[in-house]
Amino acid sequence: MQKRLKTSMKAFAAVAAAAAADLAVMRIFLNIAVERRCRFFRRRRGRKKAYRDEIRQGMEWMEKQKSEAVTIESFDGLKLRGHYVKAEEARRIMVMFHGWRGTWKRDFGACARELYEEGCSLLLPEQRAQGESEGTYMGFGILERHDCHAWLDWVEKNNGSHLPVYLYGVSMGASTVLMAAGGALPACVKGIIADCGFSYPDDMVLNFGRKHFRLVGACTVKRLTRWCRRKAGFGFDDYSVPEALKDCDIPVLFIHGRADTFVPCSMTIQNYEACRGRKRLLLVEGADHCGSYLKDREAYMEAVRWIWEQNDGNKAE
Repeated sequence: MQKRLKTSMKAFAAVAAAAAADLAVMRIFLNIAVERRCRFFRRRRGRKKAYRDEIRQGMEWMEKQKSEAVTIESFDGLKLRGHYVKAEEARRIMVMFHGWRGTWKRDFGACARELYEEGCSLLLPEQRAQGESEGTYMGFGILERHDCHAWLDWVEKNNGSHLPVYLYGVSMGASTVLMAAGGALPACVKGIIADCGFSYPDDMVLNFGRKHFRLVGACTVKRLTRWCRRKAGFGFDDYSVPEALKDCDIPVLFIHGRADTFVPCSMTIQNYEACRGRKRLLLVEGADHCGSYLKDREAYMEAVRWIWEQNDGNKAE
C-alpha cells in the first residue's frame, strides 16, 4: 500500500511539475508575443548585417525630413502616434505599417526615400503598444486592422487634393493591412502592398512556438489563445488574412523572400491564393524576412509600380 502511495505521489509530482513548466513557458511566450513590456525578447543583432549601412542611411534620411506629428484615437480609446512626410509634388499617399516589435524608421528606412522621390507622401503610424503609441498589448493584426481604418479616417479628412491612397505593410504590418481589407475601405484606397505577412495568426503563433519554445501543438496554442483573450481582449483565432481577402475588390501586391525563416513564404502564397481580386505575387530568391527590397530593388519597385498603374491605367514614371 505504501509503495503504491509513493508511486502515486511521484506521478502526481511529475504531472504537477510538467504543468508548472508548461505554465511558465506559456507566460514567457505570451509576454514575448503580445506584451509591450517584454522581459525576455532580444532582437538578433546579426540580421541584415550585409545591408546595415543602407538601412542606417535610410533612417538618417527619414530623421532629416520635415514631418508632421499626428495623433489619432483608436476604437478602444488609445492614443496612436504617427508621422506624415508630405511630398512637394505628391501623386499618391502611402500609409505604411511596420512589423511586430519593429519601428517605422527601421522597417522602412531602406525604401522610404525611393518612394518619396517617386511622388509619394508617407504616413507612418506607430503600431499600438509599440513606439510612442499607447497600449499594453499588440494584437497580431487582429486589433490593428481597426487602427488601420482609424488612420484612413485621418487621411480622408486631410487629403485635400484627393490623391489615391495605398496601404503598405511589412511582416505583422502586412497582415494588418490585409485584414483591414475585410472591412469597407474608403474609395480613395486604390491598392495594398503586403510584404512577408502571415496568414493565420494562430498558425504563426504555432510556427514560432514550435521553433523557439518547443510547443507541442495546436492544443497548447488554443490554451494560449484563451489566456490571451482574458488578458489582451482578443484571441489568435479571432480573424485571419484569408478570411479578410475573400471579398477584397482592390488590387493587392504580395511580396515575400524565399529565404524567410521567420514568417514562412508559404503563408504569403496562402494569402495570394485566397485573394479573389486583381493580384500579383513577387517571391524574391535569397531574401530573408523583410529583406526583399534590399535583395532585389529593381524587381521590388517594378512590382510596386504595377499597383500604381492599376489605378491610373498608365505606366508610372
